[in-house]
Amino acid sequence: MPVEPLAHVPAGPDAVARRLSGYAPLNPDDEALLRQITARPALVPARTELARDGEAAPRPQVLVEGWACRQRFLADGRRQIIVVLLPGDLIGIGERRRPLPYGSVTTLTPAQVSEAGCLRERAASSGTSPEGETGLAAALRQAREMEELWLVNQVVRLGRQTAYERVAHFLLELRERLAAVDRVQDNRFTFPITQEVLADALGLSVVHMNRTMQQLRRDGLIEQRATAITLRDVPALRSVADYGGGQGA
Repeated sequence: MPVEPLAHVPAGPDAVARRLSGYAPLNPDDEALLRQITARPALVPARTELARDGEAAPRPQVLVEGWACRQRFLADGRRQIIVVLLPGDLIGIGERRRPLPYGSVTTLTPAQVSEAGCLRERAASSGTSPEGETGLAAALRQAREMEELWLVNQVVRLGRQTAYERVAHFLLELRERLAAVDRVQDNRFTFPITQEVLADALGLSVVHMNRTMQQLRRDGLIEQRATAITLRDVPALRSVADYGGGQGA
């Protein structure tokens, strides 16, 4: 459904360019195109639906600022969050001209979102082989591959890890993805989501989620204050979660 923006605002630090340039070097024309796309994003409130579940071809967009999620609801109202989307992430952009529907996309916080139809066209015209791809085409392909990696990580978390391991793994993944867009300082980053959202992302009850976070704090692995969290012992968290970083679970 069309996004009803609250306002158009000047963009902050360009998370989209940071995200994509981390996947492949961008040339000046690529950088200029991304600046044009993200120059005046729409400001949308939390709980705005950016793409509907079952929508065959969601509008191509980029998340300039804020957090969102891809989610699926069951008939009785239970929710599974498939992936949390962070600043710089892409929505509805892939090599298929009619992407497959797999859940709705909804903002978790107030967000800045830009239309990005030209990126879908660039991705669709990049072909099926990565050989010879450079610049933005290569970055978009890598972005799609990273989305697949996040899904694999989620399958492993939900299928085989304990609650304690799931939370540790999820926090490490968030840290890595946020660091790529310069949103982490001394292992501390903004953490604006509720325990209900965390529970729905990790297949836990809110009560179990709360107990697990308390245990991580007691063990000295995390510190949480207001809407920020610090990972106090990253090596220990990696050991607990069997975390492989960019290589997956």
